[in-house]
Amino acid sequence: MKSVIFGSLLGVFASIAQVSAHTYLSHVTLDGTKYAEGVCIRPYPTNRNFPVKDPSSTDLTCGVGGVSSVAAQTCPVDAGSTITVEWHHNDDSASDDIIDVSHLGPCLVYMAPLSSNGAGDVWFKIFEDGYDPATKQWCVNKIRANGGKLDVTLPSDIKAGDYLLRTEVIALHEADADYAVNPARGAQYYPNCAQVSVSGGGDAVPQGYAIPGIYKTNSPGILFNLYTSFDSYPIPGPPVYVSGSSSSSSSAAQETSEYAASSGEPSTTDTVLSQTAAASSTTDVSDYATSDAAAPSTDASDYATSDSAGYTTTDAASEDTNVAPEQTTTAESTAPEQTTSDYDTTEVAPTSSAPDTSYFTAPTAAVPGKCH
Repeated sequence: MKSVIFGSLLGVFASIAQVSAHTYLSHVTLDGTKYAEGVCIRPYPTNRNFPVKDPSSTDLTCGVGGVSSVAAQTCPVDAGSTITVEWHHNDDSASDDIIDVSHLGPCLVYMAPLSSNGAGDVWFKIFEDGYDPATKQWCVNKIRANGGKLDVTLPSDIKAGDYLLRTEVIALHEADADYAVNPARGAQYYPNCAQVSVSGGGDAVPQGYAIPGIYKTNSPGILFNLYTSFDSYPIPGPPVYVSGSSSSSSSAAQETSEYAASSGEPSTTDTVLSQTAAASSTTDVSDYATSDAAAPSTDASDYATSDSAGYTTTDAASEDTNVAPEQTTTAESTAPEQTTSDYDTTEVAPTSSAPDTSYFTAPTAAVPGKCH
């Protein structure tokens, strides 16, 4: 009886906390340069820290309003390098709470070819961190303890070119309810997109999946009760792509079929224990230039056929304007601190000029249109 009452109270507190404890991607650090929102992070037209609730909404691609947003630059980064993504609740300051401690859940990072505009089976997962049963810490605990920062290593063998980099936090404080049954509750998604130009790399074209389409309201890890006893957590979505994967097309099809057959989610073994690599392809980049960019289906059966849109191979450079030093953020002491690299070389703030849309006619500028 006590556990039931305690769980109910936690649910009430979580509902109160959600009013003012959202989060958004505020900065991304690439090769030692820290870029603010509006530079290579797509600017937020409205409600920058509001969650997405419906996993079938196009807002799941790049956040609320992200489908109509364009970054000013596509920022350069080396394949295989470690980047730093940084979340905040309101602003980059020592007093900012990053995200409320009640909003426990996983962190995930995806990539897709920029010229796809995020439409179709083009997204591949490069990072995931959920729950550590040994320390009883979630990824949200770690980023709160580290001033909102999280280090992510890019695949070393993907094709050079321009990509969307999609970060996501999934808050589970109301995930004990199915959003389809009770839209007032359910998991909360905090996705945002940056635009990066990858140099180096190899020939890998990882298996792609559609966003929206990777989650259902009752998928394992999306429908999840924080307020009961548990020893593991099934991280939702496709498996993480691992550099050096050499899966054949037949094994790739088998893996994708297994993912589709499990209500849109891979098995707990895939997501928690093995982080099985998604398939890579050696298809020439030109083969992607005329692929269909239609809106993705939310039917899990659609995952079995890749509908990848085009990779571009330009080497766009960012313009390092309005450089300012990074502001130091004090880490929270209630969770183990994640080791990070030196983020603080320079910081690039957004310029006041309108976004460059010349990419429609001159792809060498490497900035796409909408993120669908």
